[in-house]
Order: sequence, then C-alpha cells, then structure tokens
Amino acid sequence: MRKSKQRDLIIEIIKGRKDHPTADMIYTSARENNPNISLGTVYRNLKLLTDEKMIITLETEDERLHYDGDTSRHSHFICNKCGKIIDLFKPAPIPEELKEMGSEVASEKCIYYGTCPDCVVNN
Repeated sequence: MRKSKQRDLIIEIIKGRKDHPTADMIYTSARENNPNISLGTVYRNLKLLTDEKMIITLETEDERLHYDGDTSRHSHFICNKCGKIIDLFKPAPIPEELKEMGSEVASEKCIYYGTCPDCVVNN
C-alpha cells in the first residue's frame, strides 16, 4: 500500500479515538486538519484500511458502520438505547463445535447487543 497523507490522517483519527466513529465523524475530524479532503476520499481509504486489516468495522442495529483502530482480539457491546459501543477485552472463546468439526478459525467478530449500565439506571 502506497503512503498517503490523507490515509495517514484518517488512520491517526481512528486510532486516536475510543468512541468507534462513523465515516461522517471521521470526515468531520479530517476536515479540521485538511479542509480539502473529500468524503469520497475518506470512504475509499476506510475501505482500503479495512481490507488491509489495519482497522475493523462494527455494524450497529441502525445499520451504520463504525470503525475501530484497535485490531487486537476483543469483543464489543453495543447499547440498543443510546448506541454506545464498549470494548470488551476478554475475547469470546471459540465454540467447541468448530473445533470438533476440524475448522481453523482465522478471525472472529463478536458483538453483544443490549442495554448499557447508564441506560439501565436511567430507565
């Protein structure tokens, strides 16, 4: 992958945030540093960075993609009420059924959905 100032900016934004931003959030942040960057450039680079496994995507119940710069093995919890995304650093175990089938797991994406503690208290 060729080096690109715009791509470097986008990955810096994603890795510098813990809130799992959407493409629009990344675009808004990128424009603060580079007013000439286009939304198309942001989307193209997000796809490339995802394909290269430099970032990961999370699909939310509202069908919006969120991006995570932490590619270490971890799971996520997404609140159905407020949309907060929480990192869980105790990875889910690989199901025994897959092991029994003789499958080799190369990667996983485990997302739990429910109500976060803040929304439970405020309900």
